[in-house]
Amino acid sequence: MTWIKQYAEKRSAKDPKFKAAYEEEAALLGLVRARQMANLTQQNLAKTLRVSQPYIAQIERGSKPISLSFMVRYANAVGATIQITPQQDNAVPA
Repeated sequence: MTWIKQYAEKRSAKDPKFKAAYEEEAALLGLVRARQMANLTQQNLAKTLRVSQPYIAQIERGSKPISLSFMVRYANAVGATIQITPQQDNAVPA
């Protein structure tokens, strides 16, 4: 594990806002990597999703909020899946 990941995990344990931002950034990076592995340009993806290329760029930069439904559409378009894993400390009692 890199020192950056170690730092992020330690800080995430203490700071919920940092944790949320770190997880959001990791999700965006995962989507970008999936797009690149699918050999799609932002323009190709934008055409498939019927949005503009600048919109894709803003989402990938993190300067435009992304809804869960759009994230799923994006993932489907690049051949990826979205995985939601419950956290034990946030589990909802039965």
